[in-house]
Amino acid sequence: MDSLKRVCVERAPHRLEEAHGELFTQGALGFLADLLAEFDDDVEKLLRRRLERRLHIKQGRWKPEFRNSSEDQDWKIEELPARLRNRKLDLGDVSPANTTNFVDCLYAKVQGIQVDFDDGHCPTWRNTVQGLYNVTRAVHARLPGAPADIQECPVLMLRPRAFNMIEHHCMVNGKEVVGPLFDFAILMYHNAKLMSSLDVGPYFYLSKIEGPNETQLWNKIFTWTEHRLGLRRGTIKACVLIENILAAYRMEDILYSLREHAIGLNCGIWDYSASIIAKFGDSPDFLIPDRNKYVNMGQPFLANYMSLLINVCHRRGALATGGMAAKLLPCGKGSNSLADEITESVKQAKSVEIDAGVDGFMVYDLRIVDAVNEMWQRKCPGDNQLSILPDVDRITAASLVKIPEGGVTIEGLK
Repeated sequence: MDSLKRVCVERAPHRLEEAHGELFTQGALGFLADLLAEFDDDVEKLLRRRLERRLHIKQGRWKPEFRNSSEDQDWKIEELPARLRNRKLDLGDVSPANTTNFVDCLYAKVQGIQVDFDDGHCPTWRNTVQGLYNVTRAVHARLPGAPADIQECPVLMLRPRAFNMIEHHCMVNGKEVVGPLFDFAILMYHNAKLMSSLDVGPYFYLSKIEGPNETQLWNKIFTWTEHRLGLRRGTIKACVLIENILAAYRMEDILYSLREHAIGLNCGIWDYSASIIAKFGDSPDFLIPDRNKYVNMGQPFLANYMSLLINVCHRRGALATGGMAAKLLPCGKGSNSLADEITESVKQAKSVEIDAGVDGFMVYDLRIVDAVNEMWQRKCPGDNQLSILPDVDRITAASLVKIPEGGVTIEGLK
C-alpha cells in the first residue's frame, strides 16, 4: 500500500506551507508509517502496563523495593563519543518553535540544548511544524541568523513528547499517532544521517519513563531506525530523565536496557516530587508540604535519590546529570541587585549538586550561563566527575518515599 494512502496529515498552518511541504514528504511519511507498523502494538502494551501499575498502587499492593534483573554484575555502557563526555551545562526547555530564542541558544557557551517538544513546548500544530522545521534548518545550515556550521553549536539534545501525548493532527491507518513517535520519525528522517556524519548526534532526552520496559522499547526503536537509515549501531544516544518515582527503583535496569545507546540518567527534583503525589497522593503519607521549603536537595528523600542515581551511572560509565534551574532573571531598571541575588541562589543550589558528584545540569535563562560556567571551571575543571561514587549502602528503598513532615502553608497552596 502506498505510504501516502496510509497517512493523513493536517494541512499547513498559514504561512508555513513551505515548511509543511519540506517536512511531510512522501519519504518522511512512509518512514513514519513503517515506524508505526513496527512499534504501535508495543506502545499499546506499554500504555496498558502503565494502567496495570496504577491499579496495583490503588489496590495497595505496591511496596518500595530496588530491582536489578541483570545477571552481569560488571557491565558498562558503550564508550561515549567525544561530544558527550562533557555534559556540564545544557539549556533546558528550549522550544524550537520560538525561533528567536532557539537561534540565540545555538550561540550559547553551553554543552547542549534541550530541544524540547515536551514540557517546554506547546504542541499546537503551528508550533510543532515550526519547531520541526527550525531544527531541520539548523542542522542543514539553513536557519536564518543561526551559525552556519552545526558542529560549532552546542549539541542538540532532542526531547520528543512522552508516551502519554498524542499528535492529533496526523493519523496512520485511521488512528492518531502517538506524539513521541511522530516527533522522532520526522526529526530522524530529515536529520539523522547528516548529524551522524558530522558527529553531532542524533542525541535524545527521554522523558516520563516509568520502567525498563519503556527504555527497552526505545532501544528497539533506536536499533530499528539505525538499520533502516544505514547508521552504525549505537549511533543514537539518549539520556533518560528519572522524573518518576517508579523509575527510581529500576535505574540499574533502565540503564542496562539502553547500554548500547545510553548517555546517562538525569534527576529533576520537581517532576520527580510531583510524581510521588501523582502516584501515591490518595494517601496523606505521600503528600509533600510546601514545595518551596521541602523540595530541595537538603531533604533526605531527594538527596538519597540523587546519590543513588550518581552511583548507578558512574559504576556503569554513564553520566549523571541534575535537573534544571528554572529561575528567570528580572529585566528593567533597578533589577541588578535582584538579578545578582537570583544568580547567587542558583549557584548555591547547583553547587550542592556538583559536590554530590553530578556531571552536569540545566539552566533556563541564558543570562545565568556565564556565572554557572565560571563555577564549573572552579569546582570541576575536568570533563566530568565519573570517579566520584557516593556511598549508598545506608540508603533503603523506603527512604525514597519517606516524605518530610510539615504543615500546610498559604504559600504552598499557591
